[in-house]
Amino acid sequence: MSYPPWYTVRMMIKETLFEVTRTRGLHNVTEFIRAYNLEHAKRVAKRLFGEFTHIEEAKPFPRFDGKKVGEFNR
Repeated sequence: MSYPPWYTVRMMIKETLFEVTRTRGLHNVTEFIRAYNLEHAKRVAKRLFGEFTHIEEAKPFPRFDGKKVGEFNR
């Protein structure tokens, strides 16, 4: 059985989470966007927010470690 072309292409495309910092008044605001690469993230941020000060790939969230933190009651 073969998959439809749109499904196969979607499986090959990997999106990444980017952190965009922009200035709003006197405050710096951090927003998150999904994009394919850094250049795509810059285009998306420019379209959504206009001017931005800094953009970088978001750091991964730390994994939960039950040994360090302890187990939760569920």
